[in-house]
Amino acid sequence: MDGCITSKNNPLIRRYRRVLEDKRFRSTEQVFAAEGLRLVCEALQEGRCAALYVTESAYEKYADVLCGGIKPVIISDALGNHLSETEHPQGVFALCSAARMELGRDRLRPNGRYLVLYALQDPGNMGMILRTADAFGIDAVLVYRCCDVYSPKVVRATMGAIFRLPVLEAPAADLLCPALEAQGIRSYAAVLHRDARPVTACDLGEGCAVWIGNEGSGLPEDAVAACKEKVIIPMRGNAESLNAAMAAGILMWEMMK
Repeated sequence: MDGCITSKNNPLIRRYRRVLEDKRFRSTEQVFAAEGLRLVCEALQEGRCAALYVTESAYEKYADVLCGGIKPVIISDALGNHLSETEHPQGVFALCSAARMELGRDRLRPNGRYLVLYALQDPGNMGMILRTADAFGIDAVLVYRCCDVYSPKVVRATMGAIFRLPVLEAPAADLLCPALEAQGIRSYAAVLHRDARPVTACDLGEGCAVWIGNEGSGLPEDAVAACKEKVIIPMRGNAESLNAAMAAGILMWEMMK
């Protein structure tokens, strides 16, 4: 094991911190930070690990499972605590390559199943939705003016789905709907409108894209108008609406039935 890094001012450490904290830098460099044994092992397994940082004590524990062809940078335990954003750090960190997010015809599978997130802003919701989409086998999640999918909170909440699920940057509704329709994909707007059809009465099978809006304001009217149909989740209780991640999970279940 080579020498251990102990200084916060080491260029490798400063780069990791900048990727962690600076969205613009993440976008420019096309990398993002991941922390924890499970996430880092997922990155290694998927060939997405660009740099590996391991504390001295973590290296002693996990050296056997971190042998993924990437030579680790060994750092002090104190420096690991400095880098960590979790309450109980495991001492394992990585910089990971970000997948290409541009939307094009080649990224849409004819008759595929898609989720469109329109101006979603909560990282916890975003991470949970991506994790659920990965679990259900959704073809891709399309995002428009949403929170950064490569922010540390989102990455942690995906529990590794960020390495497997295609997440594509989408254009505005008036351009996105025709692009989907060209591939035989019908758009459904999830709204609380009185004239929306119950999702249980809709055929959300192959060739569909369900749209979820902002946590507070929902989908804007121009996006609703661009979609072919409006759907609603029937509720019997007194709650006016569901959490965005919960609603997305129910709708994805209906898509994959």
